[in-house]
Amino acid sequence: MKLFDALMLRGRVLLHAGRELTQDDVDLLRTKYARLSVRVGEPILDDVLEFEDDSHDREVANHATGTIVRAMTHVRERFAARASLRELNVGALHASVGQVVEYIKGNRPTAALLNSCLDTQSYLAEHPGNVFYLSMLLGSAVREYVATERDRQTIAKALRPDFAISLTPLGLGAMFIDIGMLPLEALYQADRPLTGAEWRAVFDHPNAGADMLPDEFSPLGKMIIKTHHENFDGTGYPDGLPGNKLHIFTRIVRIADAYDAATARHVYPSAKSPAQVLWEMTVGPYRQYYDPVLMKVFARLIQPFPIGAKLTLTDGRQAVVVRYNRQNPFLPVVVIAFDRDGNRLPNDKLQGPYSLEQRRDLRARLFGEEDISFIYRNTLVDSPPPRPAIMTTLFEAAFP
Repeated sequence: MKLFDALMLRGRVLLHAGRELTQDDVDLLRTKYARLSVRVGEPILDDVLEFEDDSHDREVANHATGTIVRAMTHVRERFAARASLRELNVGALHASVGQVVEYIKGNRPTAALLNSCLDTQSYLAEHPGNVFYLSMLLGSAVREYVATERDRQTIAKALRPDFAISLTPLGLGAMFIDIGMLPLEALYQADRPLTGAEWRAVFDHPNAGADMLPDEFSPLGKMIIKTHHENFDGTGYPDGLPGNKLHIFTRIVRIADAYDAATARHVYPSAKSPAQVLWEMTVGPYRQYYDPVLMKVFARLIQPFPIGAKLTLTDGRQAVVVRYNRQNPFLPVVVIAFDRDGNRLPNDKLQGPYSLEQRRDLRARLFGEEDISFIYRNTLVDSPPPRPAIMTTLFEAAFP
């Protein structure tokens, strides 16, 4: 087996893409990262099917997230050594974010493809890297909306166009959203309900995080940190601000943060699949929590079923994803390649490629062992389930 994607830890490559996995590699991954899912090449299909090449999107994601993760790893190490975060080199942070913003602008990806966090000990470095990257992609895709909203919300008569569409403050806020969780990092290793005191500390981490940063840190970045758990319908925390009072950058980060946290299966026992989370955020019970304009665009960036994924159809046959569907990510383009018993069909019996969006008679039922029939339910849920007054787990504080 050849590893399809690089495995990264704390912003650095652990195993390179294309590596032929030995039994020692497999044993190591199973021992250290028991719940890890990796993509491997399918030798029996590689030579007969034309798969979409998404290596550029993955390269951009690895570069962008890796840069931020390494910076946040340094911040985390400073905090562990009891060094004041108020002495951070703000100028260097601005420069790093600006470079990544320009890199993404010059290497525009078409899909957001992220690496999973491998363990809880690296989460507070890797999660901000993913949130930063998702926020940059979403912000870049809606620059006109960003400019319009910033102009609407400013007290100035008009913002300079270059200032209105600048995403550097968005990046700075995104990478530091969970800085206030550093004193509470041990909670990620504690698989138990939160105590009252712990919940109050988690509830206050947006304010605490902003207060930990230097005075010269971006004021807009600090505002994003303070409000990144506020919901569009006013049900978020710590202040319950409604959408019309939330900055456009806060609304962007809110979506990126919720999605990445909700899919962090190696951190949260209650985490869910990308398909389940994306459905819940777009047409499911939690759609009211997010800016609908932004959510519509975000859904087109996320691809819950990777290239090469096997989807079991309702008739028991298995189809392989060969191309993404950037208009409806739940219904990609597939080739039917396996029979009901899991045997690979002869080359002359392969069927497709078919778009699951156009071939309504072909319906996906399973992705692995997960029932994904929910992707066909387009009926909007009238109202979300009530949120508990006091949340007892970290996952409840992170999603929705």
